[in-house]
Amino acid sequence: MSNLENNLSEELKIILNQNDFDDYIIDILMLIIDENYTRETINKVLNKHGINKIEDIKLKLLDVLIEYANLVLDDHYISEKERENIEMLKLYFRIKEGDFYKYRHLQIEDIIHRQFERIYLDNTITKEEAKHSFNLQDLFDLSYDQFDLMKEKEIIRAMSEGTNIFHLDTARFPKYIK
Repeated sequence: MSNLENNLSEELKIILNQNDFDDYIIDILMLIIDENYTRETINKVLNKHGINKIEDIKLKLLDVLIEYANLVLDDHYISEKERENIEMLKLYFRIKEGDFYKYRHLQIEDIIHRQFERIYLDNTITKEEAKHSFNLQDLFDLSYDQFDLMKEKEIIRAMSEGTNIFHLDTARFPKYIK
């Protein structure tokens, strides 16, 4: 577990204190916090709770990742280490591309909407905000089409307030550039 930043342990402790997770999720998170997360230790936790494989609790693990994403996005920025931590957790939890959208679409849309509200608050997008936008798409493994549908609502809002289209990140929205 040495690949994960020490802050991950602190962040997971915060998540544990703010949520009411099932015992098996608590046990798995404690393994990560204690840096004792191996295939063997996770299998012991799963067996202890009568769970055959980690994929059987995928929805609960997605909820943990959503809580982690909410926590790290509180500052409206995804650091490289936070992105690496999320990627590592997705790997450990065996979260596949498309799982967020398939199983937690509404929660992801809410997170992205809150981030876009802030990004487009001043009706312009900086290079840093464009990078943050890309990181959001990557964080939740969204396709361009899925992400653009979520993004389009904020672009329409900004344009309705008189924003110059060229100040927005609209490269993939040619219908608005006309």
